[in-house]
Amino acid sequence: MQRPPADMPKSVDLDFTPPPEEVKPIPPGSNLPAIRKQDKPKASKKPLVISAVAAALLLLVGGVFMRQDIVELWPPAARLFETVGLPVDALGAGLQLQHVRSEKRVEDGITVLVIEGQVVNVSDRERPVPPLRAVSLGPDKAPLGDWTFTASHETLLPGEIATFVSQMREPAGVISEIAITFQPAHGG
Repeated sequence: MQRPPADMPKSVDLDFTPPPEEVKPIPPGSNLPAIRKQDKPKASKKPLVISAVAAALLLLVGGVFMRQDIVELWPPAARLFETVGLPVDALGAGLQLQHVRSEKRVEDGITVLVIEGQVVNVSDRERPVPPLRAVSLGPDKAPLGDWTFTASHETLLPGEIATFVSQMREPAGVISEIAITFQPAHGG
């Protein structure tokens, strides 16, 4: 048998008072070992940035080359394009209406207003021929009716001529004048 060493510590007084109320015991099951999540390699943002820049560039280039179509769909865009130095042709630019005439006819007992004429490309390059719009005006210049129609060709080379003939059955009111203009292809 062995005796304790002479320099052994003396007895220790332990305080067994209950803990203060603000200290809460650990809930059951929370003393389980933590499982460390494996770090995933971070994805590079570089492909996303490159894709965004490519999309913006594509929209910009598309907008430049398709500005006529954009202005046809949304006419206020013309001012934006002109502001940045990209002119946009007015609807029907380089085209001229000529030999336009109208007459009332009676066909099978029905009054028909007939309009005919030509569209000429007076420019030095090929031009699209937009739809045409006729508006019948009364003696007070108030519109009585309108309709759209197309010419015989969708595009014209320099100097080429397209013809048109259109009729309106039973026109309303007393017509004193017919106004013909180019109409945006998308109904604007």
